[in-house]
Amino acid sequence: MAGLRLLYALGSNACGQLGISHSEDTNDPQPCHIVDGGWQWPAPIDTIKGGGCHTLALLESGDLYVSGSLKDGRACIDLATEAISKFHKVPSTAFGGAKVRFCSALWEASVTVTNDDRIYTFGLGPKGELGVGEGVIGASHNIDRFWPLEEHVVDLASGMSHTVIVLSNGDVYGWGNGRKGQLGEPPEVVWRPRKVPNLDFKVVRAVCGREFTYLVGDDEEGLHAVLGSDKWNVRSDAPATIPGWEDVGASWGSIFVITCSGDFLSWGRNDHGQLGSDHRIEPFEYIAAGSEHALALTLHDNIVAWGWGEHGNCGRGMDKRGDVKGKWNKIEPDTFGKASRVVGVAAGCATSFLWTQLANGQSPPTLPADIASNSQLSHKIQKRR
Repeated sequence: MAGLRLLYALGSNACGQLGISHSEDTNDPQPCHIVDGGWQWPAPIDTIKGGGCHTLALLESGDLYVSGSLKDGRACIDLATEAISKFHKVPSTAFGGAKVRFCSALWEASVTVTNDDRIYTFGLGPKGELGVGEGVIGASHNIDRFWPLEEHVVDLASGMSHTVIVLSNGDVYGWGNGRKGQLGEPPEVVWRPRKVPNLDFKVVRAVCGREFTYLVGDDEEGLHAVLGSDKWNVRSDAPATIPGWEDVGASWGSIFVITCSGDFLSWGRNDHGQLGSDHRIEPFEYIAAGSEHALALTLHDNIVAWGWGEHGNCGRGMDKRGDVKGKWNKIEPDTFGKASRVVGVAAGCATSFLWTQLANGQSPPTLPADIASNSQLSHKIQKRR
């Protein structure tokens, strides 16, 4: 059992995108289920990416699982239904028989990069999200290789309607909606991958907001750049450099940075408390940014959430507006059990995910009977009409 990950989710769930066997919102972390596989995942979880109403779960084995809306093929799988509320494994034939190394989710589309550096896009692309040419707005596609053979993809990121990849030489290419300059100049819809021009440092990491792209260089110099819209001062409020950065994230209108010294930096939109609290708590180790909320895993394995939490994605303790504002909301699920520790967090469009690792020699925690039998949960968020 050592090393086994258990995945939990909370938040918006109208299409079953949480993978918790039903389609009701919840503000308590509930275990995610795999069809024909129960709730014990077959391999460690690498990352979770959330789109408008679908979720991608990438395992360290290179296998991809999906839940939520399947409309227009956005979740990389073709089933005889429009939505699924349990995670299904995507056949490797969707990726030419290869394993997946990176994945990202847009509003109505998904992107994957395989271990042999092939890029596949799925779903709807009315603003170039599929990256295969003007007027191609649907179905699944393999983007022809457009970069030198000696280089390889080291990062992939998507916003609501644009995508960028980072190459091993530091070059950045992007496609999709670039009308705000989030894909560089000229500002326009980019139907095929285009190199982002005028970057004066080697990029190693990228994250995307709704209408901007955040690019980061090595942690020693801390060079970085925000491309695109300056709404919410997301460009003009950026510090000159971020030396010693350890992790970065971006919500639709905000940017987050964790440094190796334990500092937490944030700037951008803050009308729902998206930038967190001025009150210092224990250092963050990892951050996950959703559409208008964020989660952090702390040094002592605690989970805190903040921002817009109307759908329950920040747990309990919201104000009347559905916000967690001016404070850190600690998430303390009863179902983890003393044998488990949280080792990862992820966030999507009003969705939150966290996964645990069992201590050596320990058995999985016993789930309540109603959860183990996949029945409806006793506590649910009342959806606003």
